[in-house]
Amino acid sequence: MNLHALHNIYNQRIQDIHHIIHNQSNGNDDLKQEGLIGAYKAIEKDPHANNRFMLNKAKWSMVSFLRKGRSVDNGFYKRKNLKVIRYDQLLFDEGIFSAAVSSKGVEPVDEQAIFRVDLSRFLGNLSLIERYYIRFKVMDGLSDVRIKRILGITFETLNAMKVNIRKQIQLSFS
Repeated sequence: MNLHALHNIYNQRIQDIHHIIHNQSNGNDDLKQEGLIGAYKAIEKDPHANNRFMLNKAKWSMVSFLRKGRSVDNGFYKRKNLKVIRYDQLLFDEGIFSAAVSSKGVEPVDEQAIFRVDLSRFLGNLSLIERYYIRFKVMDGLSDVRIKRILGITFETLNAMKVNIRKQIQLSFS
């Protein structure tokens, strides 16, 4: 089946369920868009699917949007081929990361420059204890229990720190 035929089937079938998707989205245009995309993916998967299958795909697409908090058109994209590099050094400084990302020939120069700017912004927004947590977790591969003991903090502090680190990652790299 070609793309044109798929679009025609979608346009015919969406008329039956469009009002249900609109009602489930409660007027939120992003939710409605996600629901329509989910219905389209259902038609892509099975052109003879019944309306219930299309509505389930639409609903799961909307739930996924609500959980992730981002729509398909907000400009977010994932960086691919993330590599964890273990590096054994006593002091935590930016030299570790600049050595780790200087893999010449692997990524274009502009991507390396963007990553370095994002990385310096990310590190600048972290406290010293958060940088130590990243070093122990990523570089040394320690568990949260060992890191908690080394840093002398409680699990509540550790969890709050992890939430802040995730927030800083999103702000810096997206």
